[in-house]
Amino acid sequence: MPSRPPLLLLGRALRWRLGAVALAVVAVLAWGDWREWRQRNAQALPSTAMLATQLLADDLARHASAFDRSGRSVTLQPLETLAQLAPFCAEVVDIYGRVLDAGCLPRVDDPDATSARLARVLAGGPPGAWQTTLTLTLSEGVKVATVEVQPHWALEGRRLWQRWALLAAAAAGLMSMLWLASRLVARSLAPANQVLGALARLAADDLQVRLPPMRLRELEHIGQGFNDLAEHLTELRRRQQQLSLHLLQAREAERRRLARELHDEMGQSLTALQAEAAAMSLMTQALPQAAASAQAMARTTAQLLDGLQRVLADLRPQALDRFGLAVALQSLASLPRRRADGSELHVRLELPQPWVPLPPDHDIHVYRIVQEALTNAQRHSGAQHAVVALRREPGALHVSVADDGPGAASALPPASGHGLLGLHERVLALGGRLEWERCAAGGLGLRAWLPLREDLEEGAAVAAPQEEEMP
Repeated sequence: MPSRPPLLLLGRALRWRLGAVALAVVAVLAWGDWREWRQRNAQALPSTAMLATQLLADDLARHASAFDRSGRSVTLQPLETLAQLAPFCAEVVDIYGRVLDAGCLPRVDDPDATSARLARVLAGGPPGAWQTTLTLTLSEGVKVATVEVQPHWALEGRRLWQRWALLAAAAAGLMSMLWLASRLVARSLAPANQVLGALARLAADDLQVRLPPMRLRELEHIGQGFNDLAEHLTELRRRQQQLSLHLLQAREAERRRLARELHDEMGQSLTALQAEAAAMSLMTQALPQAAASAQAMARTTAQLLDGLQRVLADLRPQALDRFGLAVALQSLASLPRRRADGSELHVRLELPQPWVPLPPDHDIHVYRIVQEALTNAQRHSGAQHAVVALRREPGALHVSVADDGPGAASALPPASGHGLLGLHERVLALGGRLEWERCAAGGLGLRAWLPLREDLEEGAAVAAPQEEEMP
């Protein structure tokens, strides 16, 4: 499952966080509004009850006296003006427990609405906590009734609900603005995903990656810096490849020179010594001891010649200089490879037909790659069979060496050593790519891709330097 771009995840996280912050702000504002509303009602209730009782007493004093009980009719009508400033609910109960009048001012259509119950629940407190009771008396001190006053819960709940609806709308607008801002920011930073992708490709050794021009000035500076860095790394890699290739060619040239000198000097001397020993053995038939010494000298000289031939083959394969890469690889594949435990590694070679010569100086490198891979398979894999295959591709040569060694003994990648390290450096110096993989049938497989220039391929046969052959 492909991973999401980091900046896409960052944009989503940013929107979630901004939404959480907006909700937290709304919650704090709602809590502050609730506290202010509760305190305001608690502070206004006693003064409202006192004013309501005073107004009722004044109205009662105008049309009733202490000795006229028939005119003591009390209604809430005188409180309608007060209710315009401070809404409340009141109930007037006479001294006999009869309700003279009750209601909420100003009057609403549904005093038991959901908003009223919500407001009562939000107000909280024990029963009677939101109720103030005062005594209604005449100027003569005669008690007429009691006045019970409490907040107008239906109106207060409606107003509180309206304020919170406005607050919720503001919160929704704030969240919409934050979401839009985050979208704009994410859209502006979307090219940064290209920067992250280019960095990943650069870390994967893709030095050809470049960033396109970007609209945002800051990202444009980052892109230009990335491109400059990629150019610098490309130049450093090119110089490193040139240096490595020069060192490899110098080493092969030194090996060739050393092989020629060993062949010309030591080889000829040992051959001459062997001939002299053979002549001495013929001339000393009458002297058995001298004949035995001459024969021992001849055997030792022959062993030295065999050892010298092996050293010369390691320094510079003669078949490569005489007959070319194809014959040299066939000779390398046919060499016996027997281990100390008696097992043997058999090698099969697969070459493209018809065979086309490689560019100059590539023969020895391909030969060394195959040689080191087979040496590794012989020493470390425990394989019985190995397949060496060369395949031409457009502008490249594909070299693969696969064995059937046991999986437990074939670590992936193989244990590091000087030979494998030199093989990797050789492939990189040629501008190629080296990979190790586990084969389907078991064992390990080496794959190397070497770039080939077409103009060098066409002139390979005539452009290769003619060097002196060693007999």
